Amino acid sequence: MRLLPLTLTAALGASILTGCGSGSSDPEADDVKVTTCAADPAGGKPKAEGSIANSTTKPSGYTLRVRFLDPAGNEVSQGNTGVGRVDAGGTAVWRLEGTLSAKGAVTCKVDQVTRTAVGQ
Repeated sequence: MRLLPLTLTAALGASILTGCGSGSSDPEADDVKVTTCAADPAGGKPKAEGSIANSTTKPSGYTLRVRFLDPAGNEVSQGNTGVGRVDAGGTAVWRLEGTLSAKGAVTCKVDQVTRTAVGQ
């Protein structure tokens, strides 16, 4: 009988520790920040913009996807963009427009970032 509670306690402890991280597990996404996220007051396509700070030692290209969420957290639109080159340690600005029109307030979530080293 003692073995079961001990095993359960160990399993719960491991799952709790796994869920506790101090930073993002996606360093590419850490390079990307959203500075503006806005719905079109007339109900058109929402817009987002932000910056990329290349944290690597090589020039890199970035592609990213942003999801536009309504106040309940439902996706109402999304947009994709790319920045062909951000120098090592440098920054760049990105802008995108959602693919679908959306009414009301939106928030933005960077959903996917891909960073690829580019030639010098």
